[in-house]
Amino acid sequence: MKMKRLWEKIVSAFGSNFGLKALALIIAAGLWFAGHRDIERAVEVPVELRNIPPDLMVVDNRVDFVVLRLAGPRTLVSTIDSAELKLTLDMNGAKSGAASYSLTSSSFSIPRGVTVARITPPVVHLRLEPVLKPKLPVSVRLSGRPTTGYRVSKISSEPEIATVEGPADDVRRLAVIETLPIDIEGARGVIKRKVRLASDGKQLAFVPDQVAVTIVIEEEEGVREFPRVDVHALDFAGVYDANPKTIYVKLIGPKNALDKLELGAAQVQLPLKGLGPGEHNLPLSFNLPPGIKVVEQKPQRIRVRIIKPAP
Repeated sequence: MKMKRLWEKIVSAFGSNFGLKALALIIAAGLWFAGHRDIERAVEVPVELRNIPPDLMVVDNRVDFVVLRLAGPRTLVSTIDSAELKLTLDMNGAKSGAASYSLTSSSFSIPRGVTVARITPPVVHLRLEPVLKPKLPVSVRLSGRPTTGYRVSKISSEPEIATVEGPADDVRRLAVIETLPIDIEGARGVIKRKVRLASDGKQLAFVPDQVAVTIVIEEEEGVREFPRVDVHALDFAGVYDANPKTIYVKLIGPKNALDKLELGAAQVQLPLKGLGPGEHNLPLSFNLPPGIKVVEQKPQRIRVRIIKPAP
């Protein structure tokens, strides 16, 4: 119909002149043949898998699309919409293992007058595996290092257990479900974050797919020994004699604070206030920075003889 209207327009434009009409006829015929000559065109057709058994899943070599080489009149081939040529493979009744589906022109909804010159690939190869759905503990993955002198003292996730669903071969290799890495480079204190569970490129699904993570980063603990610490009475104006006059002390606590600590009369004290003359067997009193504790002391008690009480 379009070609007829085009022909009528050309004829009317040239009037009654026979030569011009003949030229118009030749042009119109050329246009008609150009529109109806056969061409080839490559079309990508998406592959859709339907009715996959619920206890199976497709793994390996999954084909997302096939390429059709179509041949036919230009007016037909050029107007074909690849979305209308979707390839649907019915997986109903499929079993675990390898499966192959041969493709022919009848596998597609091809318009009349168009032929399929080639299908690439001509066969769709799939492999199906049983699906497993175990519950596994969540393991929080970290990257980087905390601030110097600090360490990760506690890691927790909520929930602590998640369900993983995937191919049996992949799921059986899992002992835990890892999160995506959490960067703790230069961090300290408490970090709270929601983070997704990691499939590492495998066909795995998780319920839930993310967890709430808490990371506690505290100062590193250290141990420091003080082999000879002088024993002094604090705020005592009398006269006394202590035996021994030095002690051995081992402390534990934040490493930075331990490294800077000096033990003197303000930190290690002999409590003599209120005591009268005579012999006394006394424990020492320690005034230490927060977080630092005495883990060993030799001797545990000091023998003291008060010669002259405080006035």
